[in-house]
Amino acid sequence: MEMSLPRANIDFILVNYFSEDYARIVVESIYKYTKSDFNILLIDNSQNKELLQNKFENFKKKNLFIINGFDQETPAERFSKPIKMYSTNGGQYGPGSLHHNKAFNLGIKLCQSKYICHLDIDSLFLADWEDDILPLLDENLFVASEMSRDIAREYFLIWERLKFEQHKLLPDLSWIDTCGNLTKFATDNKLPFKVTRKLSNGEYYHFHLGRGTSLEQYGEINKKQKYIQKWNNFFNI
Repeated sequence: MEMSLPRANIDFILVNYFSEDYARIVVESIYKYTKSDFNILLIDNSQNKELLQNKFENFKKKNLFIINGFDQETPAERFSKPIKMYSTNGGQYGPGSLHHNKAFNLGIKLCQSKYICHLDIDSLFLADWEDDILPLLDENLFVASEMSRDIAREYFLIWERLKFEQHKLLPDLSWIDTCGNLTKFATDNKLPFKVTRKLSNGEYYHFHLGRGTSLEQYGEINKKQKYIQKWNNFFNI
């Protein structure tokens, strides 16, 4: 894909999979709580591309780029049959993670800014975060908001682009789960990384809902509806 993005301080990568309501919320949180210049790459892995386009039809803020990713079937179709799982070192992953990682790397190849930040689509910023988080990258390979299964997770994950390029490092699925290879690389090479959910004042800067796309299939539709209603009201969507 040939596409020229303006250089900024941060390039955000979001991967959408039938989550257009979540997408609008996380995008609004970026505009509210990020003060330096940025681009947002919103990569759509939904089979029906119109859903996301319609959600942002009247969106007037600059530097949001909606990019066609991969054509994944709907969650209902995915859960209607046995899900093919793939083995990896220390775990396994499904087609959702596979296509998410492909889209993630598609976005990375387009980035030209100083920092690259991945945000899960069912997450959002809760506060101004840059003054506390960006300086951590002077001494750390990357910063993440959460850790589970002994790997830093991609819910909020930020790094300095040139550092990763120097190490020829890209997120993949080779170790435990999505982006697990980053934790393994840092550990194996004795490179520091930081995992923190809080700012220096003790305030949380990021929230991740979890299972956002598939909550209906897990019988938690009310959790999804409450999340969307709460943050739609907050951001006046």
